[in-house]
Amino acid sequence: MGEKPYRVHVVVDPSYAERIRALPIDEPVWIVDSVGNHPVIRSLWQEHEGLESVGGITSFTFDPAAGPEDWLIAELAVIDLHHGELSHDPPYSILNVIGVRWSERIQRELGGLGFDRWQATPEGFTCTRDVSGRFR
Repeated sequence: MGEKPYRVHVVVDPSYAERIRALPIDEPVWIVDSVGNHPVIRSLWQEHEGLESVGGITSFTFDPAAGPEDWLIAELAVIDLHHGELSHDPPYSILNVIGVRWSERIQRELGGLGFDRWQATPEGFTCTRDVSGRFR
């Protein structure tokens, strides 16, 4: 009780670049490894090397012929594997997505992972799920 909810950030904006520095250092970030984002990702890896309180930055490849919605959906299973009930106790309950708007397709995919509430943000959306007692 009283634990901070476990939040994961997913950035599918290929031009997010320096703005990644504004995300909380103690929360995991998954970000498209685009030409615009790559130099900042590498810089942050070097700056945070050896720090224990860092949530971590994971870059992922993407198909430039597709779009941010596809990139997000393609990565969801891997994100859930790394931050879900098989890897963390408690598992992540908040997903903050940057670079794409909420859609019916995203709702279906995230609904399959138990996310049932969402809210638009200036850069995308945040969705939540109840994980209390769900996986025990």
